[in-house]
Amino acid sequence: MKTKIWFLGLLLLTACSGGNINISTQVNEQIEVFPDYDGVTIPVNMAPLNCSVHDGNGDYALVIKGGTTEMTIHAKDGDFDVPVGKWHDLLEKNAGADITLTIAKKEASGWCAYPEKTIHVEAEPIDPYLAYRLIPPYEQWNHMGIYQRNLENFEESPIFENKLTDYGCVNCHTFNSRDPEKFIFHSRAKAAGTALIESGQVKKLNTKTDATIGNMQYPFWHPGGKYVVASVNFTWQSYYYHSQDRVEVYDTESDVVVYDMENMQAFTNEQLSSKAAYETFPTFSPDGKSLYYCTAEAIDTVEHHIDKLKYSLCRVDFDAEKATIGTKVDTLFNAKTTGMSVAHPRISPDGHWMVVCLTQFGNFPATKKDADLYIIDLTSGEIKALDDANSERADAYHSWGSNSHWMVFSSRRIDGYYSRPYITYIDDQGKASKPFLLPQRHPYKFYKDQMMSYNLPELLSGKVKVNQRKIALTLKNQPGTDMTFKHP
Repeated sequence: MKTKIWFLGLLLLTACSGGNINISTQVNEQIEVFPDYDGVTIPVNMAPLNCSVHDGNGDYALVIKGGTTEMTIHAKDGDFDVPVGKWHDLLEKNAGADITLTIAKKEASGWCAYPEKTIHVEAEPIDPYLAYRLIPPYEQWNHMGIYQRNLENFEESPIFENKLTDYGCVNCHTFNSRDPEKFIFHSRAKAAGTALIESGQVKKLNTKTDATIGNMQYPFWHPGGKYVVASVNFTWQSYYYHSQDRVEVYDTESDVVVYDMENMQAFTNEQLSSKAAYETFPTFSPDGKSLYYCTAEAIDTVEHHIDKLKYSLCRVDFDAEKATIGTKVDTLFNAKTTGMSVAHPRISPDGHWMVVCLTQFGNFPATKKDADLYIIDLTSGEIKALDDANSERADAYHSWGSNSHWMVFSSRRIDGYYSRPYITYIDDQGKASKPFLLPQRHPYKFYKDQMMSYNLPELLSGKVKVNQRKIALTLKNQPGTDMTFKHP
C-alpha cells in the first residue's frame, strides 16, 4: 500500500506546456520510468532527458527544477516531451549544479508526487555529434549504415547507408581525432573498397596488397593524420547452443599494418605480423609515439578451443617522421598471468587514461555477456574496473570525447540482445559516473521498436556534411587507388 504524506499547504509549481499544478500528496514508492536517469551526470549541452512512465494510464506531469528555475511538462500517456529550448536554458543556468525531476499523477484527490530524481549537470560540454553504425544482430547485413546524431537535440541523419551499394556490408569506421571532415570506412560485396573522405572529397582505396592477408578491418588514425593503423583479419562466426553468448566471433589469422595515406604504402614488422600470433585492435597514443595492439598465441581449430583464446595488450614505439615501427615490445596486460582477454584499447586525448574491454576469452566482446570496461592509469600502470559504468551484460565499443572526460560506449544491459549507446563522465581520479542511455524524443517506443544495434559509437566535434551518394558513386564506379607494400 502506498504511504501518503499530506502537505499542510498546497505547493504551487510554476509550469509550462500545460499550466500550473498543485501537489497535494506525495508517495514514498518509486514509479517505474524509462530510461533510468536518477543519479546520472549529464553534459550542459545534452538533449532533453525525455522519459516515459511505464503504465501510461492517466494524466501525468513532470516537474524539472534547478535553483530558481523550473518548468512542468504534461503528458496524458506518460510520455514526456521536454521543449529543447527551455531545457537548454535550464541546463545553462544550473551548470555545475544539480537539477531534480519529479513525476506527479493526477488522482481524484489532486496531484500526487513520486520521489524526486536528482541529476548532476556537468559544466564541461560533450562533443556535439555522435557517429555510429546501425546493424542487425550477427551476420544480417541488409539495411545497415553509418549514422550521426546531434547530441544537443534529436536530429539523426545518415552518413552512409548500404542501400546505395546493393546492400553490401559496411565495415568499421574511424575518424581522425573526432574530425567530421576526415574519416575512413570499408565497403564489401559489389562495391568493395575502402572509402577515404577528406574535406568533402571522396577517394576509393584498395588496401589489400600482395603482402597482406586482406583489406584493413579495424582502423585507427595517427593524430598527425598521415597514417592509419589497422588490423587485417580472417574472421569467422560459430554458434554454440550450450553457451550463454550463443555466438562467437573470432579470427583464424590477423596482423597489424600501418598505412601511409599520403604515399599509398603499407608496412609492418615481425612483431605486428607474426605467424605464431593473432594481432588486432591497434591504436595510436595521442602524441603519436606509441602503437598499442592486442595479441594472442595462434591456436589450431580455434572454433573448438575458443576458451583458450586470450589476448594480451602490448605496445611498440612509432616514429612518424621516419615511418618506422619499434621492435621492443612492452606488455601492459598479460593474458597468461591474469587469465583474462583484452580488447579495444582507447586512450584519452590527454594521454592519462586507457579504457579497455575484458572478457574471459576471445576478442569480440560486443557479443559476450561477461564483457566489462576497465581503465588503466598510463602513468602508474594501475588497472581497475569501471564498476559504476558496467552492467551484468555486454559493455564494449567505447570512445573518448575531446576533453578526456566524456566517454560513450555500447551496452546490452536493456535486453541482452541489442547494443545501445550509453554516456558516462570519467573524473580526474578515473572514476565513472552512472551512465545514461542516449536520449530520444519518445524513448520507450523508440528503443522498443528499434531492432538494430549501435556499433562503434564515436564522438565528433561537428556534423559530417559529405553527400552519401557521392561516396556510393565513387565506390561503385571508380577502380580505386592501389596500396603498395613497403618491404623492409
